[in-house]
Amino acid sequence: MYRMFIVDDNKYERNGLKNHIDWASLGIEVVATFPNGAEALERIDELKPHLIVTDIAMPIMNGVQLSEHIYQRYPDIKVIFISCHSDFEFAKSAVDLGIYGYVLKPIIADELVTAVKKLVHDIDIKHSQSMEKERMLQQLEMMLPLVQEQFFKELLLGNFHNEADIIKRMAFLKVAVRPHDRIHVLSIQLHEAEEKAIDHGVADAYFVSYSVKRSITSLSTGNRYIYPIQFSPLDYAAIIFEADDEDNIMNTAVEISMEISRRVELTAITGISKVSEEIADISTLYKQAQKAVHTRFYSGSNPIITFEEIEDRTDVPFEDLPNLEAVYQDLKTLMIYSTAADVREFVDKYLGDRVSRHDANYVKSFAFMVMNITRIILQEANQTFRDLAEDDMKIWKQFSQPDTPIHVSEKIYQWLMSIIDRLSEKNTSKNTKVVDTIIGIIKSKYHEQITIEDISKSVYLSGRYANALFKKEVGKTIFDYVIEVRIDAAKKLLKDKDSRVASVAEEVGYMNTSYFCLAFKKNVGMTPAEYKSKVVL
Repeated sequence: MYRMFIVDDNKYERNGLKNHIDWASLGIEVVATFPNGAEALERIDELKPHLIVTDIAMPIMNGVQLSEHIYQRYPDIKVIFISCHSDFEFAKSAVDLGIYGYVLKPIIADELVTAVKKLVHDIDIKHSQSMEKERMLQQLEMMLPLVQEQFFKELLLGNFHNEADIIKRMAFLKVAVRPHDRIHVLSIQLHEAEEKAIDHGVADAYFVSYSVKRSITSLSTGNRYIYPIQFSPLDYAAIIFEADDEDNIMNTAVEISMEISRRVELTAITGISKVSEEIADISTLYKQAQKAVHTRFYSGSNPIITFEEIEDRTDVPFEDLPNLEAVYQDLKTLMIYSTAADVREFVDKYLGDRVSRHDANYVKSFAFMVMNITRIILQEANQTFRDLAEDDMKIWKQFSQPDTPIHVSEKIYQWLMSIIDRLSEKNTSKNTKVVDTIIGIIKSKYHEQITIEDISKSVYLSGRYANALFKKEVGKTIFDYVIEVRIDAAKKLLKDKDSRVASVAEEVGYMNTSYFCLAFKKNVGMTPAEYKSKVVL
């Protein structure tokens, strides 16, 4: 029931209005009647009326004066004027006071009922709207973290620009922001180890989302407020408002990364923006954090990259790269004959120190140098990347993607190995012929003082790469094969009962008998004399 006052200095009219209209059927209770505005005003706080029907012309305080007080102090109370025709012009001046209706005297009940019904209907609508708003605010309170996250997502994406508007929205959403807070934005990318990668269910996805956000918000303190935002199952952001003058952002990022790893066993790669005290800069800070995390030149299990680290980076000056001719010669030799160890030695020679120092630009620039030189070498041999079952664009894309220095180094190694293996497959018959020639030389000259360099010159190769090719095809080095041939020959000679160890050593190419004995024992498991005593009958 809505509560109503009737205010009229005429007692009969006042009582008539109260008693001759069925107010209850309209949902109204007449809680009091008064002869003037002053008395009505005194009881408003006590009786709390929703509407007032008042005459205009009254002693002590007339209806207009009453309405002025109501308009200023009780704006939700609705007022309907009743008045004689002679007061009509005067009543019109009360329009600015928000008077809801005007009914002329003598009162026609239906006219007053119509005016009150309309008023009650409007009050009902506003009450319904008020209740709906209250329910909305209650739901908003329950869903506040989700609503905050949606707001921050739009803020990060640059959908809000006006700082005053942003501050109002933050205040409404109870975002804890203080004047002159230091603002950072983190871009957090989660990665799952390939060996642990499985097809997660929906429940797992929600659990990860919940755990990551809890990991972020759990690090809020009295001086630091952190709000998480999720863009995809593995892509998150965090907005950090910090009151301290000291820049603790790196420690905060490390703590978040470690907490995520602890809760969900995922690697968190984090990009950190620069700092700002302007809330309107948040979308710019997010772009900085994203640029940092997408460089992906990092080290360690939970890498963290600041925008300052990459902001002023330029390509490595050409003069800082290794000597072009030296790299060309080394690569050309690798392309001819090499083993995995040779390729590893090549990569370590040019990148070992740079990888350990996390010199990302140098490593990547060297990768492109290697690709260009390899292309030239293959063209000289009338071959291309495509001839070796590689698509040119795929190769360039592989090395253009962001990665760590150590991973780029490993990609260079793997790529060179794939090139060399395919070249080796194409040159199988040539390799076999070279190896057969080396074996023939060893078997015919093992008793002479031959060296690996002597043997390699016979096949027009360097000792290093002749040895590498031989080991790749035979499974042992040229040196080991020479020893094997000499020991096999010595074993045959030692079967003669008249043979002498020193003479046998000299006949198989050893000038030093002691050295021969050591080599023999190492390969046979016993000394020449012990062997002779067992085989000679």
